[in-house]
Amino acid sequence: MPLLPKITALKQYAAAHKFIVIFVVMLILYASYYAYGILTAPSTATRYVTTTVATGTIVASITETGQVTASSNIDIQSKSPGEVLSIPVVAGQHVDAGAALAYLDPTTAQQAVVSAQQALQSAQIALAKAQEPATVSALTSSQNALATAQTSLVQAHQNGYNDISTAFLNLPSVIAGLDTVLHGTVVPGRTSEQNENAYSDMVEPYDSTVVQYRTVAESSYQTAYASYTKALADFKSTPRDSADATIEALTDESYQTAASISDALKASTNFLSFVNTTLTNRGLSVPSTLTANINTLTGYTVTTNAQVAALSIDAANVAGDERAVAAAQASLGQLQAGADPLDIQSSQLSVQMKQEDLAVAKQNLADTVVRAPFAGTVAKLAVQQYETIGSGVAVATMVSDNQSVAISVNEVDAAKLKVGEKATLTFDALPSVSIAGTVSSVNTIGTVSSGVVSYDATVTFDTPNTEVKPGMSATADIITGTETGLIVPMSALKIANGQSYVEFFSPPLANSESSTGSVSSAAPMRTNVTAGLSDGTNVIIESGFAGNTEVVIRTIAGAGATAPTSAAQSTSLFGGGARGGVGGGGAIRALTR
Repeated sequence: MPLLPKITALKQYAAAHKFIVIFVVMLILYASYYAYGILTAPSTATRYVTTTVATGTIVASITETGQVTASSNIDIQSKSPGEVLSIPVVAGQHVDAGAALAYLDPTTAQQAVVSAQQALQSAQIALAKAQEPATVSALTSSQNALATAQTSLVQAHQNGYNDISTAFLNLPSVIAGLDTVLHGTVVPGRTSEQNENAYSDMVEPYDSTVVQYRTVAESSYQTAYASYTKALADFKSTPRDSADATIEALTDESYQTAASISDALKASTNFLSFVNTTLTNRGLSVPSTLTANINTLTGYTVTTNAQVAALSIDAANVAGDERAVAAAQASLGQLQAGADPLDIQSSQLSVQMKQEDLAVAKQNLADTVVRAPFAGTVAKLAVQQYETIGSGVAVATMVSDNQSVAISVNEVDAAKLKVGEKATLTFDALPSVSIAGTVSSVNTIGTVSSGVVSYDATVTFDTPNTEVKPGMSATADIITGTETGLIVPMSALKIANGQSYVEFFSPPLANSESSTGSVSSAAPMRTNVTAGLSDGTNVIIESGFAGNTEVVIRTIAGAGATAPTSAAQSTSLFGGGARGGVGGGGAIRALTR
């Protein structure tokens, strides 16, 4: 087709589609202008490097060094004297619990067993003789023994009743006080709730375990109150001169009631202490009533435990005196009834004593073999073969299989360290060995050396390893926290006047995620954020920002940079000024639900 007709056709098309032609021409002009700006941008212009915010998990940890120690490192002592006949172990040998460490000469112990057997036979002969008709003196002696036992039992009943009376002078105020602590309405700011509910609601958002503690405390109180109510009614209806069986039943019931109240006090104290610990660990305000309530329960516990101890002794004394009376009655009955091979066992206590002596003698014979009380390694031997030793002499020193690493933590890391945190243990001398561990203790009292404060802590092996020896150098990588959320590099987080913020462009800059960034004549906008856990490289943004948004991680300043305006400094990512340090957090919550 000739050129002229083509030109004519283009003109006709342009006349018929003039708006499309104008739009294409403007688009070409704008693209040319933008490309010219990029190519001719001065090298001194400010450039911004950005990254896209995304969800992820940060694991924070600290690394500490220390030395391996053994949880149990004790001297194993001989329980029996004698000459060391043989030592079947050597230093450095691993043994199981109960393994023989040394054999002592059993001759003396064997003789003691023979003597005890003979003494038992003699007592049994005496028993046989006692089965013969009793003499007048024997009857009189037996009657006196019965009278003494009965007098002792009467006194035990009197003592029991006296202690019951004392208990019911003290326990009413205790049970009423416990009721006030749990069901009063004095918690500041929460007087519309009972104390136990107020404390529970205060802590439940941070640790729902508090509900279990509250439930146990309330259940224990109800059990104690029911027991107390019945025991008090029984006490009021039981005079001092009641029958022995009635006094005994009341003594046992009062003991059980006091013990039940003691259990309720313990459960309530555990509940309040859990609340106090949770609030304190989170740096939250502890109500003044909470400390007062805990102190009140402590005082009640002292009072109640004193009653429990006294009533327990009374119950034991009554039971013991009853057995003594029964034994005296049986002995007298046997004497009065005469010889009866089926029922009479006169001198029964003597025979029983000889049986116990024989058992002790046999145990002493068994103790001539010194055995390991636990599984572990024989660190050293303290005796030699044919050496004569006494009872209580150390035979060997053992190191238990329970192992741990003692570390010293600076005050910054100590603030992050908590019992129960998991760790990975490695050892300079054993490059291929890696053992899981758990922080088992953190000293709350620091030591100061050259102006530096440090705290001792212990990481216990989850699984013993015989390759690891006490004294070895160890490194503990301890996980102090994990958090999932929006992650940004630490370089993106900035602080001004105590408020954390990040910078961003809206709309995002093109090609700004490269190492050289992108040019912008306008300063980025800011949004205030709340920062969470950091691993030193990245940080969690807990509020004030959303995912899939680019933030500035590096600014390459130039002479042509434009200073941020006040409007840019206060603009939130989601519109409106920052409030409460969260930069439009309400909008974020709405978007991320």
